[in-house]
Amino acid sequence: MRKPRIFIVDDEREQRDLLAGFFKKRGYDVDTAGSVGDAVEKFSQVGFDVAVLDLRLPDGDGVELLKKLRAIDPDLGAVILTAYGTIDAAANGIKAGAEDFLEKPVDIEQLEKIIERLMERRQIVRENRALLEITQKNFPSDVVAESPQMREILNIIARVADTDAPVLITGESGTGKELVAQLLHKNSRRREKPFFAINCAAIPETLLESELFGYEPGAFTGARKRQRGKFELASGGTVFLDEVGDFPATLQAKLLRFLEEGKFYRLGGSELVQPDVRIISATNRNIDKMVEAGNFREDLFYRLNLIRIHIPPLRERPQDLLKLADIFLKKFSTKHRKNIKGFTDEARNRMLRYPWRGNIRELRNTIERAVILTRTEYITERYIPHQEDYAEHLSVEKFVPRPLADVEKEYIENVLRYCNFNQSEAAKILKIHRNTLRNKIKEYNIEVE
Repeated sequence: MRKPRIFIVDDEREQRDLLAGFFKKRGYDVDTAGSVGDAVEKFSQVGFDVAVLDLRLPDGDGVELLKKLRAIDPDLGAVILTAYGTIDAAANGIKAGAEDFLEKPVDIEQLEKIIERLMERRQIVRENRALLEITQKNFPSDVVAESPQMREILNIIARVADTDAPVLITGESGTGKELVAQLLHKNSRRREKPFFAINCAAIPETLLESELFGYEPGAFTGARKRQRGKFELASGGTVFLDEVGDFPATLQAKLLRFLEEGKFYRLGGSELVQPDVRIISATNRNIDKMVEAGNFREDLFYRLNLIRIHIPPLRERPQDLLKLADIFLKKFSTKHRKNIKGFTDEARNRMLRYPWRGNIRELRNTIERAVILTRTEYITERYIPHQEDYAEHLSVEKFVPRPLADVEKEYIENVLRYCNFNQSEAAKILKIHRNTLRNKIKEYNIEVE
């Protein structure tokens, strides 16, 4: 993290010079002012990351000054300096928005720690703003981030999208791995260049090499002219290697060499090709175990896995599940010219109980089928698969017995999240008394926000 730009405002010249000298020696960019008027003028022209403001100034006070500076930069971090005996006034400064205050004489090392903390907070605020811009501008309508897990994924996307770092996206089938890859591309400087998605499991091994690396005339039977591969065609853009866990072992060495050196030979060729391309990969397999078992090259794994984004299954994100269901309902009601207003409570409860092994893809298909078949204004549980429907397909070997208490705790937690931890609303859905719910929360040690 870069050193912050510090603005010191104090009417005592010795104090200003002392603090400014210390921080300049530490590599900080520092400027000072001795009054409210001078401070506002300088701040309007330059701008700073953190302000250290004396509570008492000749033409006002630090609290009023902070309000004026925050009007210019709402993200400004601020520390109030106060003389002994004015702690109450400093507390008012905290209420006005200052993150901390220090009593004079100032402990400079403590002040530096506070400034570092404020800088970290400012960085987080900016990342969150970038995240908001991503969600508003480029996020597909059928991808939502109501859950903490998805909000964290968006945070990672906001931080790494505009880099060239390789990203490995993991998660079950249907969780939206390609959509995340597209988001990374759309929010990078490569957005105007090609984005190619290659399903490594769907292309035969004999064709995958030529598909990615291209070939020269005569490289194999039927190769009559030069064909550029996807890595070359995507130069300046992004190649998404979906199901990279199925990448043939015979080609892994060539892919690794390309990732390390940035160049390769077309199949049957002698001319080096050096495309500028970013690699994003994804798999629904447990690639870590594949590496341990020797089924996937460890060195290639480390190249692909510089940044890991794991998308949790839909059953672990009840907030996203129900939001997506509403989005799909609206979309398919319009598509099929139906006037459907929503889901019954029992239908929503079934959605929360069902495991959705196909994740978003399965949910989407289920909602469209329900929209087509229903004849009422609300979709009932009749059209939502029941947990037992899925259990019938489980073999005895795959079944993992669990204590009833664990299942009950997990379901109560999901309902509470769905209700934003409104216990009265959750009790209605569970059809139990609120006091019973409270006892369950206490019994299972459930954290309530």
